[in-house]
Amino acid sequence: MSDPELILVADVHGLVGRGAELRALLTELADGANDEPGCVSFWVLGADDPGELVLLSSWTSEGALRAHYDTAHYRRYHDHVGPLLARPSDVVVHRLAATVHARDPNPPDPGELG
Repeated sequence: MSDPELILVADVHGLVGRGAELRALLTELADGANDEPGCVSFWVLGADDPGELVLLSSWTSEGALRAHYDTAHYRRYHDHVGPLLARPSDVVVHRLAATVHARDPNPPDPGELG
């Protein structure tokens, strides 16, 4: 697996009564993205508040992320997500300078990194 160059974090603010629909739509998006070249991982994570979800995805390049926005599964998500949201999502893209893998990840000792 390649190390990511970009990490995207999106706080998704769904309508409380439509959480199951939103999660299903996001899961479909994640399933499609995980099969894309350049996608290292794409996760849909739950939050403590009803209707709140977090997307966490990592990409090998900006080009891979941009290509993701041209896929059929992203267009389907984009076309259907509006009525499921309480307000627009908060999206942040982090550009990574380096990735360090723990030698012993159980738990990672800061002295054992890289």
